[in-house]
Amino acid sequence: MMAYRYTETELSEYFYEALSMFNETLDTDITSETLVINFFTPKNGLVVYKDFCKKYFPKSYEAQHEVDGFFETIAAEAFVDDNKYGVLIREDIDFSLGELLFTFLHEISHMFCIKNEIKGGKFFDEYCMGSGEEDGYLNAGYAIWREAVADIMADSIMSEFATISLRMIADEVKSYYKQLNYQDIESKKCMSLIISYIMISREVSSEMKWDTAKEKIKNALHIEDHMLLEILRMVFEKLHQSPFWQITPEFIRELGYYYLMMLALKMVL
Repeated sequence: MMAYRYTETELSEYFYEALSMFNETLDTDITSETLVINFFTPKNGLVVYKDFCKKYFPKSYEAQHEVDGFFETIAAEAFVDDNKYGVLIREDIDFSLGELLFTFLHEISHMFCIKNEIKGGKFFDEYCMGSGEEDGYLNAGYAIWREAVADIMADSIMSEFATISLRMIADEVKSYYKQLNYQDIESKKCMSLIISYIMISREVSSEMKWDTAKEKIKNALHIEDHMLLEILRMVFEKLHQSPFWQITPEFIRELGYYYLMMLALKMVL
């Protein structure tokens, strides 16, 4: 397998290329004047992250970044404050150019959504900072939605037409589905990937009616989990609203409710 290596200058140039692609589709206020870029390696990631947050994004610091090995698991991370944006990019990233541009578009999608998902932006800060049962639904729903919608937006900008079919992703979706449980820390990420893979497939992305899309999904993937189908229905219908990136607490809470109910039922069935 070919190994890819980029200089910091090249990574910056490709990030701005991805930004240009994004701004041609959705005009944003993300520019070279409002964006700060820095680079990290797994070895110095925590030091770079702490300094980056202290200098530019003091409200964005998260303790989970202190977990051993955290910076080996990410390729880039977006930051948003009132008047600026930021991105940390792994400088030893070995993605192909297509994978690299997709990664950057994913992070730019995060920046855009954080600013535009609700009036005034920052849904997470407004609704996901509590610890009660309702907050659990909101936290779960938002974690799933934010990653899925960023993938879907990045794919729609990269591709002029859908390039994968449901049958092509069947094995991966089934594998991710098996990982959905309370104990797996990657469970929400797996749920997001299931959503994004299915929504960007040729059969589903070209369909306007959920009932027809549902039958295509069930036939190709043999999905019978009612809660999973409800999650897919909610996202499908949201993506057919305009603008689809705008969300409500009710939508996110319901998404989280179905996800957690699905996990509970998987334990007893």
